[in-house]
Amino acid sequence: MQNIHPIPAAPLDFDDLYRDARVHTPNLNWNYAAKGWLRRGETSVLFGPSNSGKSALVCHLGNCIVTHQPFFGARVRQGIVLHVGAEAPESVLDRMHAFDLRGATGALPYVVRMKPVDLSMRNQVDNFVAELEQLRRDRSQPIVLIVFDTLARSIGTTDENCAGAMTGIADSAGHIARQIDAHVMLVHHTGKDAERGGRGSSALRGAVDTEISLCPHKGAIVRVTHEKQRSMQKGEAHYFETKAFILGQDEDGDDRTTVMAVESSKPSEKDSADNRNAASKYDTAVLTALHIRRLMGARGAVPFNARYILESVPPEIFGSMTDENRMATIRRVLFRLSEQESPAVQKAGKDWQLTSKDGHDEPRRS
Repeated sequence: MQNIHPIPAAPLDFDDLYRDARVHTPNLNWNYAAKGWLRRGETSVLFGPSNSGKSALVCHLGNCIVTHQPFFGARVRQGIVLHVGAEAPESVLDRMHAFDLRGATGALPYVVRMKPVDLSMRNQVDNFVAELEQLRRDRSQPIVLIVFDTLARSIGTTDENCAGAMTGIADSAGHIARQIDAHVMLVHHTGKDAERGGRGSSALRGAVDTEISLCPHKGAIVRVTHEKQRSMQKGEAHYFETKAFILGQDEDGDDRTTVMAVESSKPSEKDSADNRNAASKYDTAVLTALHIRRLMGARGAVPFNARYILESVPPEIFGSMTDENRMATIRRVLFRLSEQESPAVQKAGKDWQLTSKDGHDEPRRS
């Protein structure tokens, strides 16, 4: 019998293009900007409807990073924040004024770029990277977070419905993230149908590492949800409240205000009533599928996944929505239904499970 000798494990000399898994040592450091939320060297999209507090939340996150304070209880890596105010740079400066960084001991720079960077133009991206490298050298501090606010004002004339073009935009953001070892966040709007997620091509969602959605509740409460985490476990939903901060008085003596995001607890069922009653067509379809499953008896008590529900609802309600966005929509509806005072479903590990009419687990019948 032929004696086969194992090939010794050794690094392959191909400029690090190939690696032998037998000699790999896992990197146990998360290299996070905000632990469990955002990693440096990666990219994200934060999306929500207009006036849902997107920029306010980003400024709160940035304040946590430059002052080394927890973000929704999560640890942050202190460093410089670079906010590209592509839409309203003066408004960003006003929001940050509310945090009184001038009087904050040990606070690092929160830098606002007053003009946009076109992520579709490689020369502008390269020049921007050079600016960031110069900023790091001048301040002798790492840049931890880079924000493009908003994405629509950071892509020039690029068609945001074009999959190839938006993949290229995400690639530019990723290039910046890796070159600077910072997290790059793209602030994005939803379309007319907020349940579809971020506006435009779903290729953007597939290309970034993290996706975070904002969903307004009654009053000024907003829910923050991890829709996607490529390299981390998705965390629980969190909530914040938008509050007015008086900057001063104008020439007529009237108050000039800006908006701050203040972390809050989960709203009460009374406060969430309006959200439950204003059911979308997707809520109605999912509730119908759950009702039919409940009629199945013992089979219906078995845990199920979001894909099962997607295949149980009429596909026509989604229109031209991609499968990925359809799944994200179903997950959002299931999550909402699980938050009700008498929830129709609850989490069962990675799956979902029906609850009984009194809100407890649906008993399994033998």
